[in-house]
Amino acid sequence: MLNKQLIEKKFQNSIDFYDENAVIQKIMANKLISLIEKRKFENIFEIGSYSGILTKKIVEKFDFEAYLALDIVDSYEKIKNLNSKIKFKKCDIEKFETEQKFDLIIANASLQWCNDFEGVVKKLKSFLKEDGILALTIFSTDNFFEIRDTFEISLKYKKIDELEKIFSKNAKIIQEIYTLQFKNPKEILKHLKLTGVNAVSEKQFGYKKIKDGLKKLEEIHQNKLTYKPIYVID
Repeated sequence: MLNKQLIEKKFQNSIDFYDENAVIQKIMANKLISLIEKRKFENIFEIGSYSGILTKKIVEKFDFEAYLALDIVDSYEKIKNLNSKIKFKKCDIEKFETEQKFDLIIANASLQWCNDFEGVVKKLKSFLKEDGILALTIFSTDNFFEIRDTFEISLKYKKIDELEKIFSKNAKIIQEIYTLQFKNPKEILKHLKLTGVNAVSEKQFGYKKIKDGLKKLEEIHQNKLTYKPIYVID
């Protein structure tokens, strides 16, 4: 089970550095928006608004009547000036409930932090209007395989065939691969910290494990970090 208090703490600590370092998450936000047909939405619900990377894109492209942004981190300050219609709620999506219905529910690089991803998707579908759109990005298996191979820690990512069973037959599911190159292995760990991804585990490593890990990241993985985003429009 993921420690949600740890996740909140790590992302709270990295919020002021996130936009500068979240290179792939910005690409994902742009791609996700491009996959949604432009139209006016009555009610938009964004999960994981955080620093506002996706929020800005939505506000720029779509007209809407109401907008609810949710995040586990108290991050309203980052998005409050984007549009006066935006309302913010600090809450874990796995605990969130509402009677409201939305015609667009959207999340970028946030739902992989759920303990019960399938249960959350089912809940989100119940929040949708009949003609509503569920649009999200997550990551597939072998995302950050270099970190898993080196330190034996990883989130439980979904395979494409698992996602095909969770979403409808008409869902559009697209996978991409991006590789970031770093100057040295310490820069990889710094990147993970400044994007909040070090919230994956509470495991503490000794000096030798870290030293050996840095050596492996450099010699075996050549100071590279692989992202494998998946886009879903359902």
